[in-house]
Amino acid sequence: SRRGCDLGTTRIPLDSMPALTYVYGATIAIGGIFTYQAKGNKGALGWGLLFGTLLCWAALRMKERGPGVRGYPFVIALLVSFVMFFMTAARVHRTGKVWPMGALAALSLIMGLRYASHFTIYGDLYEYEI
Repeated sequence: SRRGCDLGTTRIPLDSMPALTYVYGATIAIGGIFTYQAKGNKGALGWGLLFGTLLCWAALRMKERGPGVRGYPFVIALLVSFVMFFMTAARVHRTGKVWPMGALAALSLIMGLRYASHFTIYGDLYEYEI
């Protein structure tokens, strides 16, 4: 039996997810590079490149598996987006500056919710045999 949320024939199209994930990953990586160039922050460079690379790798796996993608690419993208959200939201709270960290926090939250919606609509993790 199918577990999770069954909305009948209503499905969120997943064709755009690899492209959105590539853009999101590139945004994070480029942001880390710009922050390093502007402020010399090696942590921003390292985390930006690590998270950007993980997201682009997940996007590649989503693209290889096609529209019916299942499993670990979404889990990795979900974890990275929520870690990015909490890191950037904490920075906004600490500094009070909304730009650019607030925008990145909002983007990370939106993408994280988008990845999470995949599991609520298409079933839970057990169904994906992770």
